[in-house]
Parts: sequence; structure tokens; C-alpha cells
Amino acid sequence: MKEQVYFKGLHGLRFFAALAVIITHTELIKGQMNYDYYYESSKLVFELGGLGVIFFFVLSGFLITYLLLVEKKQEGTIRVRDFYMRRILRIWPLYFIIVLAGFFILPFLHFMDVPYFKLFTNQFNITNLLLFLLMLPNLAFILFNPLPHIGHTWSIGVEEQFYLIWPWVVKRSKNILLVLVFIIVGLIGLKISILILFKVFPGSNLIRVIKVFFAMFKIESMAIGGIGAWMVFERRYLTRLLNNYILLGSLALTGMLIYFTPTLLQDGIFLIYSVLFLLIILNISLNPNSLIRLENKLFRMLGRISYGIYMYHMIAIAMVLGVLRVIQFPVRNAWFSQLVLYTASIGLSVLMAWLSYRYLETGFLKLKSKFTRVKSGDATQNEKEMPGVIPPANSDN
Repeated sequence: MKEQVYFKGLHGLRFFAALAVIITHTELIKGQMNYDYYYESSKLVFELGGLGVIFFFVLSGFLITYLLLVEKKQEGTIRVRDFYMRRILRIWPLYFIIVLAGFFILPFLHFMDVPYFKLFTNQFNITNLLLFLLMLPNLAFILFNPLPHIGHTWSIGVEEQFYLIWPWVVKRSKNILLVLVFIIVGLIGLKISILILFKVFPGSNLIRVIKVFFAMFKIESMAIGGIGAWMVFERRYLTRLLNNYILLGSLALTGMLIYFTPTLLQDGIFLIYSVLFLLIILNISLNPNSLIRLENKLFRMLGRISYGIYMYHMIAIAMVLGVLRVIQFPVRNAWFSQLVLYTASIGLSVLMAWLSYRYLETGFLKLKSKFTRVKSGDATQNEKEMPGVIPPANSDN
């Protein structure tokens, strides 16, 4: 009997990660539109968006690695072509719609113009477009000024580059844990070397580009998620990690690090956050006695459309702020103004994501099922009846 994979609560976590990004970008766009904003005055607001992206990276590494390990066990191999087709059908349709809209439609919707972007003139060119079309938005982000409303797609490029190599890594590895540790240590060493080179040659534009590229290339976070997948797959060390003290401690330490991280550790703090996020993921999805329960119909729906929420949210925020500007609504940091802005921005992001999922993405997801080797939560219509493959909390061997 082939296993079905479903980790309870992860849909809710996906939504909250997307919500964190929305909060940061709402304040950022307010500032770019010359409104009062909390982006620089609030450390929490400043950090939430980046933390949401790191969380997505860890979660992607965890889920993708686990599914590949299960496929390798069930099939005796990993069908790399099928893996690529699944990722293409899930990621590419919405990604390319957003990119093409960013180049050819959104710039002409002047009611949602962001004055900040008027300072730049070189981002709308064929080279920049080609980089986006080649799934290199992170490189485009470095070489050119960010495009209005679609700059956040850089993280999709990082994930796609991870997906390009990851099935081969898992397929060829005889000891995946050792490979994961080697990747983390190797990338840390490489990044330290690049930082040293940048200190020695601060005027080199090439080294600057390499430095920023690898600063954004947080594959270590995905590898840390992969270590969590290995622990679940092999049922190792879970008894020691699955308890509410570790869950609450991870949440508390995350909050403390936001405010008290020394400047010296800023370049590497994402590694600590990644470990804490993995502990949160494991405890919410695997601990039957978890104090935090996110498994319900609402969160399943929001998590299912969380990719769309992430992709559309910048457009939604700019639209809301543009409409408020047209009707001369006072956008201030007062509570009522914030309530209107956030309710409208989050609501429009969710609505756009739901419509996209219902009328665009679902068709591609049906095609995706033809290439699916391991059924996961996204691939089943009746999650309540899914037996899952989640090991009990006392499994540890």
C-alpha cells in the first residue's frame, strides 16, 4: 500500500507566513507612496517579511525532501522528469502571469503608481525581462532596480533553482543527512569567503553581484528543512523535539532575536531562525498534544491559496492604497486608518488568490496529478479521511 502524505497544521502556517510578508510590504509601500509608515520605526514590522520568506524556504525544504524520500522508497528511484513537471505546473502559470503583468500591464495603471519607482528608469528592458522569463528574478533584482509590484518574485527564483538540483541530490545520495550537512557547511564557508573577498576588493562590481546573489540564495534554510524531513522519514530524535516547551521556546526565542540580535550576527541569523522554524513546523504538524492547533477548514483553504496570496499581495496593496488616494481617504498610522487599509489589503489579496486558484491554477493542478508519484495533502480531495504517514510522537529509533 502506498502512503499518503499529509502534515496537519501546515496550511495554517503557510497562511501566517504569507500574512507576515503582507504586513511588512504594506508598511513599505505606504512609505514609498509618501504616507506615514511603521517600516523603519518598528523592528518587528521591518523583520516580519524576511522571516516569512525564510519560513517558506524551510517549509519547502521539509516537504519536498520528505516527498522525494517517500518516492525513492516506494518506487526504488525518483522520476526527475515527473518532479520537474509537478513543479512547473504548480509554480510557472501564476509566476509568468505576474511577471508579464508587471512588465506590460501594471505600469499603465496609473492610479496605483508608486512615486518611489519613478526614481528608476532602467528596469523596463529586454535583458531584465529575459532574466525573469528564465526564472532568474533574484539575479534581475540585483542587476536592475526592482520592478513595481513584482519585486518579491525573487524568492520564487531561489526556490526554482533549489528544485532544479534537489531531486538529483536526493536520488543520488546514499546518506542524505551527510549531504545536507555538507551543503549547509559548504555554503556557509563559501559565503564567508565571498565576504572576505568583498572586504579586500570593495570596488569590484562582480564580487558585489556575487555577494548579494548568495546573500539571497538561502539554500541552507531549505537544507535545514530537509534535515527535518530526514528525521521524520527515519523517525529519529523526534521524542526529544516534540514537546510544548520546545514549541513555546522556539516562538519566544524568535521574538527575542528580532529585537536583540547583535549586528555581528546579522548575516547569519537566518540559520538560527531556520532551525527555530523547523522546530515549530515539527511540533505543530507532529505533536498530538501541541498547544497550537491550526487544522481547520478555514486554514486549509487559506493555506491552499497561500502561493497566490504571496504572488498577488503587492498588487493588492498598491491597488488599495491607490483607491484610497483617489477617494482622498486619510492614510495615517491611526487605528481606524490602519484597520481599513489592512482589512482591504488582506481581503483583496485573499480574493485575488482564491479566484486565481479556482479559475486558473486548479486546471494545472489536475494535470499535475498525472505526474504525481506520492499523494500529498494538496493532491487529495478528502483530507479528513487521510490516514497520513505521520509517525506517533513516541516513535524514535
